[in-house]
Amino acid sequence: MKLHSMKNKLTLLISLLFLAHLFTKCSSGAEFNQNELNSDKKIDQIITTVDENTIDSLNIDKFSKDWAIKLYSSINNRSIWIKDGQITDSIAAFFEYLNSDIALNLPISYLSTMPFAPTDQLVRKEITSILRCAEFLSLKDTTLINYSENTLNNLSRVSQKRFLDFLEKKEDSDSWISHLIKYKEKNQRLIQMHFALNQFTSTYGIENNINKKLYLKIPEDSLAFVFIAQQLHNRNFITDTLMDTISLKENLRSFQLLNGLNTDAKLGKNTMEALSETNYSRYLKGIISLDKMRNFPDSLIGGKLIVINIPSYLLHLYVNNEVINTSKVIIGTQRNQTPLFTSSMKYIVVSPYWNVPYSIASREILPHLKKDVSYLKRNRYSIMDRDKNLLVPDSIDWLKYSSRNFPFFVRQEPGPSNSLGLVKLLFPNENSIYIHDTPSKHLFARDERTFSHGCVRTESPFKLVHDILSSENHKYIDSVDVLKERAKETYLILSDKFPVTIVYHTTGINDSTHQVQFFKDVYRKETDLYKLFREPIVEL
Repeated sequence: MKLHSMKNKLTLLISLLFLAHLFTKCSSGAEFNQNELNSDKKIDQIITTVDENTIDSLNIDKFSKDWAIKLYSSINNRSIWIKDGQITDSIAAFFEYLNSDIALNLPISYLSTMPFAPTDQLVRKEITSILRCAEFLSLKDTTLINYSENTLNNLSRVSQKRFLDFLEKKEDSDSWISHLIKYKEKNQRLIQMHFALNQFTSTYGIENNINKKLYLKIPEDSLAFVFIAQQLHNRNFITDTLMDTISLKENLRSFQLLNGLNTDAKLGKNTMEALSETNYSRYLKGIISLDKMRNFPDSLIGGKLIVINIPSYLLHLYVNNEVINTSKVIIGTQRNQTPLFTSSMKYIVVSPYWNVPYSIASREILPHLKKDVSYLKRNRYSIMDRDKNLLVPDSIDWLKYSSRNFPFFVRQEPGPSNSLGLVKLLFPNENSIYIHDTPSKHLFARDERTFSHGCVRTESPFKLVHDILSSENHKYIDSVDVLKERAKETYLILSDKFPVTIVYHTTGINDSTHQVQFFKDVYRKETDLYKLFREPIVEL
């Protein structure tokens, strides 16, 4: 459905109201003070009363009325933010922020309290904002989505006591918008993601212009320019389709960066798919990724941590919430998908053997042996029996065996041609997944890097090893270069064990620009989740 009419409205709503107040001090300081509300002293200002009759007159459900009545009765029925019949500019911006599902990064019409109208009186705007705020605050303790059942959760408001705590904990240096997102939130990356998604939606809007007649076939050169210009215009990335080739390529590079692609200004398959994706689809990716981050365990926040995000093909090493290392990775194929789990990094193995998994040995190596037994020697493989005794390959009749009765172990010797490269990092787990080097460095130039049997290959393994060993001042940090030249496997035991987690987020933050990036749903894990959200009927 084409959406055109309200992009400017959203831009004004978030850009002017949100961005103007996000990082500035509120001139009025903390607009709420519990002692003031509970005081019987007379003050020289007009007090706005919000009593049961006021709330009963509003067209809202009984449960919401009862919640609001209980809240206001606990503060002597005084307005929270209205002073002398007015509100400050920062409070007006806060009300508008709470009034927008898009600013809150929520599904359309998800909250039970409907937004207020521009013409509503201030008291109604305050009550509506409070009710919506109380629902949003419940996300500090839960998620939008029930991932075990692929359904949306129903939010309930926080208690009146918890809401008053939210009001009291605001610092003078924070805007109310900033306080809303940071309140009781330990995950700084979630906060950064929320505001980065705000910046995206305020800049590009939530259009849903689907190319229903588009076949995913790359246009010929003569049509590529036209297609790129049309799609960038449809996605609000350019305002005019008439521009020179150099300018169009620069805009395409910016678009590719936003979508986690190689910035080569070429119209390949992945760039074409990204151009065909709507901003509403990107927005949903952001909502889902933010929601998954709400599930991120507090125990993993701070300290040392490796996060491998499958859709971005990136590994991040954090130390005290600071990014110390970012590395491209190769993950499992569609058939051999890298699983999601968390474990503890314990060992670094320099010049490792590769103990070939049975499935690979019996299904991929055995067919080569049936044709030419010298395949083993050329690729530095050894054959062993179940007791790990070395065998002579020429003495074995390979035609007798299949993937069902293969009784041997296959091991690849250490060296530059070893499939694990010259180092592997072990975080023991039931999936037998680890991080390792690879001799196939050329694959890191690809946009999509799904080439492994499930393990994680990293582009700069020794930089990662160095950063890990440096973080704990390991005694063998200067020995790694010598050890990797040996044809002998060496284990380095880490004194500082730390978590490694593999996640699946189709939205992230660029380390350099600190702006939001979107990634392809490479394993199609989120297809069913997108169906949970209703589509907008107008552009927002």
